[in-house]
Amino acid sequence: MNRRFSFWFLITFIFALLVLFPRFVSAQANIEITPEEPEYTFGDQISFGASLTYNDQIDEILLFIQTGDDSDLQVHPVSLDEFGHLTAQVDLREYPLAGYANITYWYQVNTPKGETFTSKQFSFDYVDNRFQWRSLSGDPFTIYWYRGDLVFGEEVLNVSLEGLRTIQDLLAVFFPQSMDVYVYDSVQALQSALPNGGQNWLAGHANPDGEVILVSLPPGPEQRLEMERQIPHELMHIGLSYTDSHAYSNLPTWFNEGLASLVELYPNPEYQVLIDNAYESDQLLPFTSLCHSFPTDAGHGLQAYAQSASFTQYLYDRFGEPGFNRLIAAYASGMSCESGVEQALGTDLTGLESGWRRENFTDLTIARTYQEFLPWLVLLVVILAGPVILAISILRRRTVRADI
Repeated sequence: MNRRFSFWFLITFIFALLVLFPRFVSAQANIEITPEEPEYTFGDQISFGASLTYNDQIDEILLFIQTGDDSDLQVHPVSLDEFGHLTAQVDLREYPLAGYANITYWYQVNTPKGETFTSKQFSFDYVDNRFQWRSLSGDPFTIYWYRGDLVFGEEVLNVSLEGLRTIQDLLAVFFPQSMDVYVYDSVQALQSALPNGGQNWLAGHANPDGEVILVSLPPGPEQRLEMERQIPHELMHIGLSYTDSHAYSNLPTWFNEGLASLVELYPNPEYQVLIDNAYESDQLLPFTSLCHSFPTDAGHGLQAYAQSASFTQYLYDRFGEPGFNRLIAAYASGMSCESGVEQALGTDLTGLESGWRRENFTDLTIARTYQEFLPWLVLLVVILAGPVILAISILRRRTVRADI
């Protein structure tokens, strides 16, 4: 009985589909779109082309571009010439695409009869083609650079491998089988490769979805130090995302960036100075304010990185790798910034911050207390100096009289 009912239900459903949507089925059967490889100048303009096979009138053709989730969907008009060639020009300055990502696109054809045809999806890799990139591979990395010789490329590769080992010694994270490292020769050049600009003081960027990192390494005496700082930092972001993308998207910003700073082969020497100055001026940022984002201005942004690096080191010294693994697992389960800390470490974020302050700023507290009380000590000495001098003088006089 159930099989017979299922059979007739299926027949009825197919019949209804054919009756209710004949125009859609007809259009699907008669239209064919063959795409051409998109041509573009990175960050400037992109041209889409395709050939259309269809022997009836067309009312409208649309191009859909998908660069991530549904919120990144773009829709653009398409031109059709008399030879059945489709073209669409997109101004990337007005409608930017995410760099170093795999871009998906498709076409929709609407006819005057109300028929609609949606093509299958096509894709291409959108990489920065403004430069003549050199490349060097060493499993699992491919290094790309446009300024510098082969020795420079080998240096970047060796630092990438060393950074990878450092991360895996710290935490049990996993990485893709292949990763690309693109080296720009200035912060400005790197910033121009990011669709939304971002903070103009950031020197590196990780694209976990595309398994790509971008770093800026200007020529000069600091180049090697920047290499040892930026590359491991961005690699940690790739590893965290690849190990558990859900956990990565839910990690507090202070923990995410703190972990990345923790594996830098050459830590930023300015960080300790920044947090010491912030402490002395009572301007330390509470970590509850760094759960979801960092300040966008350069001064407070760098201070947030400095505090996160120091705080994460404090947590690692106290709880070790097991504590970090519990934290990552807690955030993977969807816990909030503060409840994740309580679940994984058995204490609250505010209490941990107090412990971090005591450990890092005890000497500064003593020094500041001394400075605060020094004027009062001087005043006390001045006040007591007169009576003490007078008492000494009286005692001397009495001693002289006694001798006589």
